[in-house]
Amino acid sequence: MADFFENFMLRIPRFCSLFRLCPLLLFLLIALSGCAVKKQTEDVGKYYGDEDEVMTLYTPRDDGVPLSPDELYAFKTVSDLDRNLSEEDARIVELHFKFFVHERRGTFERFMVRSSRFLPHIKKVFTDRGIPEDIAYLCMVESGGNPNARSHAGAVGLWQFIPGTGRRYGLIQNAWIDERRDPYKATYAASDYLLKLYGDFGDWHLAVAAYNAGEGKIGRAVRGTGAKDFFELCRLDGCLEERARLKDETRDYVPRLIAFAKIMRNLDRLGFNKPDPDLAWNLSPLPVPPGTNLTALAGRLDLSWEEFSGMNPAFRRASSPPNMQSTAYVPPGRLTDAVNFTASREARAAPEGRDYTINKGDTLASIAKRHKVSATALREANGFDRLPSIGTVIIVPGKGPSPAREGEEASGVTHYTVRQGDTPFAIALKFGITLDALCEANNLNRAKPVLKVGQKLSVQGARASGGASPSGPGVRPSPASASSGAAALTTTRNVTVQAGDTLFSIAAKNGTSVSVLQKANKLGSSTTLKVGQKLIIPVQ
Repeated sequence: MADFFENFMLRIPRFCSLFRLCPLLLFLLIALSGCAVKKQTEDVGKYYGDEDEVMTLYTPRDDGVPLSPDELYAFKTVSDLDRNLSEEDARIVELHFKFFVHERRGTFERFMVRSSRFLPHIKKVFTDRGIPEDIAYLCMVESGGNPNARSHAGAVGLWQFIPGTGRRYGLIQNAWIDERRDPYKATYAASDYLLKLYGDFGDWHLAVAAYNAGEGKIGRAVRGTGAKDFFELCRLDGCLEERARLKDETRDYVPRLIAFAKIMRNLDRLGFNKPDPDLAWNLSPLPVPPGTNLTALAGRLDLSWEEFSGMNPAFRRASSPPNMQSTAYVPPGRLTDAVNFTASREARAAPEGRDYTINKGDTLASIAKRHKVSATALREANGFDRLPSIGTVIIVPGKGPSPAREGEEASGVTHYTVRQGDTPFAIALKFGITLDALCEANNLNRAKPVLKVGQKLSVQGARASGGASPSGPGVRPSPASASSGAAALTTTRNVTVQAGDTLFSIAAKNGTSVSVLQKANKLGSSTTLKVGQKLIIPVQ
């Protein structure tokens, strides 16, 4: 025992020295931590990178700390989404409110900063279509505002579409591009889906719950309980068979959205750092021809690949899809440069190759043999495992003419091969000529110009088009705003709604916008399309 006390007394000076150092060490740790958080926030605020983020669920718990006067004031603010909550329902929302205001402030701020890139666009789309503005914050609940986010269930993007639902709402997914990651197109798709769900249930809370759990799950639960709203459904959920009951994730989903909306309405009062308004991207959509070298495009725009891919998270490779036109988003001041570049030969994506249109009777082996390449090289160059349908244009790797302007002649005439998804107006815009000139040069019916995949067109006087910016990201340009010299058209044609069609997918296929379709057909923002319904398409 005497030895113990002797050793202890000898160590006291060392302990005192450590205690004197503690404040300095603590200060350094705080400073370094602050720098790391600041750097992380700056990085997150600028770009999202290529890494996927697996979304995790946050389960709220009451920390026992009462709301401060400012927090109570913020919690009691209401909008259309939370105007008529009962005291019991409000207590459930309060759990989520306190969780993110007290315990997960850093998480919430990260979600908020990332979402700030897109929230102005999302709010405009939603309010224009009659969706309550607060539902825009669903992108924070779904993905934390990260277009690259993915879930264990295979849901991807800002709006966490699973593959099947994404395709149903017009979002293309292949080896080159995943439009579930396109914040602008995915927002239109999400609005289509939410409007469809609201049409199913007539209640926004139930529509939001169905966005998470699926309309079938919520529909069966409503029928099984007779509930009239989401919170009543949660209270009666125990009456259902176990497999029919709602998951905790769905029970938390609507209260979390309401809590997020209350916080976002009161950022100053709650002491959150409001994101810089300049973080919101103001980008212009750019039609990108098949097989475009995206790294070269980024360089032409004086953007690093990190900057370009941050603005365009949908692209999965450094070249655009070889068989379809796609959409990139660029700074508005560089749109003309971008259009000029995509029309040039140097925009051709590597590896070099030539176009081949698939004909009846073709097989992967026969095409490979005819062009003296391997079937593996064909698959790798085009990103498919099986040969696409007749009429599809594929890349045959190796030396070959540029697909954008094959057959260019000294006379100023360019020959262009029609590809899948092409429209007469899109081709005219691409080559900087009027639709009238294109129709006249190719004996096309001016009122109803019809094209076939693989058809050869003569494009006289072709030049790079420097069309003006369309009305907003994800919306194709209209002739009045994007074509220099093309007059606004009043002719129309009809299409029949097919299974799985949405206003957005129909607009995208026909080179127009959702708002133009709604106006031409006198459709409301919440109108649900029916299979077999005839729609008027203004010919552009």
